[in-house]
Amino acid sequence: MKTLPRVLPIALLVCLLAGYAWAGTIMVGQPRPPINPAYVKVYMEPPRHFDRIAIITKGSGGSWAFDDQSDIDRAIEKIRVEAARLGANGIFLQAVENREGGGIGIGIGGFGVGDGHHHHGWGGTSVGVGGSFYAPIMHKTVQAEAIYVRR
Repeated sequence: MKTLPRVLPIALLVCLLAGYAWAGTIMVGQPRPPINPAYVKVYMEPPRHFDRIAIITKGSGGSWAFDDQSDIDRAIEKIRVEAARLGANGIFLQAVENREGGGIGIGIGGFGVGDGHHHHGWGGTSVGVGGSFYAPIMHKTVQAEAIYVRR
């Protein structure tokens, strides 16, 4: 029982950091000189003429339940920054989905109590207590293509 208060905060920290670290960029074209992220336009439908630069996936971080719109907006903003770094002037959103990124589980074991009159472990009174708890950590994941729109 003394170990649980020390281990629980460490387990929570590891789970949360793992969720925030989930991101990726896959190059599918040639990068261009970096631009200001403010000039990266978000497209829901592909524009008419564009070059593909990269596929970027960002997670919004961890949460005990489904994330809200502000978490999605933050993930899209991270994608815009990454796209600007690659010289893309647009991002084409492809997917917004919930993924379970692990979870946190807590288990509590039992204990026994003897009445002090018996030796060798025979005849004592014992009480067993046990239980467990598990909660998934959900991540809102946003995937987009970093593109260069030709005018």
